[in-house]
Amino acid sequence: MRLPDLKDELRSQLEEFDIWITPTLGEIADTDKFRHELDLVVSTFEVLGKATDNFSSIDVCQPDAIADVMADVLAERSTEEREELLQALASALFAVTGKSDNNFKCQFPLFLRDAAQWEVLPFPKMRKGRRIAEMKPIPRVLTSNRYMSIISRIDRADLEARLLKQFISFLLKDDNAINQFWSLGYAYFALKEFEKERDLLAPLVIFKVRGSVMVSRGHEPEHILREQMLEWGMREGVDFNTTDVVVLEDEQVPDQKTRAYDFILPFKTPGWPDEWSNRIFIQCQFYAGDSGSVSHKNVDQTKSSRLYISGFTENTRFVEYVDGAGYFSSLNGDLRMLLAYEDTHGIIQIRTAPIRLRYYLQQIGYLTPLEIEHAVAIGKNSEKQLYSHLELEGYEIKEINRCLDDCIDREIIMSGDNGLEISSMRRDIARRYFLLDLACRQAEPYKRGGLAGKVLVPGYGAFSGTTLDHLASTAIKESPLFSKEFEKSTTFLEDIRWLSERGFMMAR
Repeated sequence: MRLPDLKDELRSQLEEFDIWITPTLGEIADTDKFRHELDLVVSTFEVLGKATDNFSSIDVCQPDAIADVMADVLAERSTEEREELLQALASALFAVTGKSDNNFKCQFPLFLRDAAQWEVLPFPKMRKGRRIAEMKPIPRVLTSNRYMSIISRIDRADLEARLLKQFISFLLKDDNAINQFWSLGYAYFALKEFEKERDLLAPLVIFKVRGSVMVSRGHEPEHILREQMLEWGMREGVDFNTTDVVVLEDEQVPDQKTRAYDFILPFKTPGWPDEWSNRIFIQCQFYAGDSGSVSHKNVDQTKSSRLYISGFTENTRFVEYVDGAGYFSSLNGDLRMLLAYEDTHGIIQIRTAPIRLRYYLQQIGYLTPLEIEHAVAIGKNSEKQLYSHLELEGYEIKEINRCLDDCIDREIIMSGDNGLEISSMRRDIARRYFLLDLACRQAEPYKRGGLAGKVLVPGYGAFSGTTLDHLASTAIKESPLFSKEFEKSTTFLEDIRWLSERGFMMAR
């Protein structure tokens, strides 16, 4: 469905941004990474507790004592169990001391050389069906995962104990570290009476995994947008890219520097020019907190990258995909700067992309299967009617040919007794987006105090939308295909709830 022109003046976009913002993508404690690491740390304290009378004495936390306890436990385990237990020990000690594996992998080889005065390490190797320890020079980089894997695969108890002692001595390097470890262990078992022992360890684990979680979270908005584009019927690797894309004027010049773009749309869709013209270039930046130094650098690079790309492409549109509480607060100046650039075509957020990005795609004449489904939904179910309708909406014949052929090939659209039909697998998605688009077509501005009974949509101001009853009656009238479903109040309200839960619409 052809969307009305967006309100793209700077003030309107900034006001809308604040209303449709996604502050955070979730808490660290809700991630699988956090839960896994917490389980590892807990399992270590449980094992050590059984061997140390629940940390009854600080003496059991000396590196030699811990190494001996762990060596005894490891002797009774399989290789896989040994490695898992050793990884858990590493997680516990990292959490207690505040060290990270990045610290460890660089500093530990020097510790082995200078403090332990080792020149070689035993590396497990299979020879004639037997596992032996082959001595090799200490590598310059040694991660804790690799070191613990070495220990778990060595069958000699004396080597195990020596290797463990050095690992623990590196992390529990002084009395302060040892005291912290004992205090934590003692408190852990004291809190078991109240079933609060995991709560004691949770903050330490959050601190440990924060960096890696933030890195993985940095790619989550991109994943969310790709999931949305799949809903529109676009194909990954064809209509949209699945990894960052570096665009060069001359591919034979490897040292040419330019920013990688998170999305270039359409990507490699047949019929679109190979030289990247008539495309939307998107940079993605999500900051849940104050990441000012990173953001400022991105803003500084934006202008030079755009100038370079514009030098050898035509009809290029630059869109910023920005979201997160950081842009509401301390990075708001950066947001204003990005939007104020003359070549910034627009802005999308996680919740506004289904309207704003689809509108930008419509502006360059790119047709998605969803738009064809909506044409069929309003009764354009013969090819003649479909082509006539889509031409009136501004699409070229060759683009309609491309998209319709693709829809038929993938059985998104099929021929039935009454003409063109929407696949049953996509009927719900098409119907819900039809409601969203229809709400945009009849959207009008409201004041903050008069929102009861309204459904709000993005793209047309901070508080813009329509009434529920007007949306329902219009949907029934304009879609012969979906009218019977919209007449059922349960289906209509379920669709509104689905759109609201996804954040594409706000029902008040």
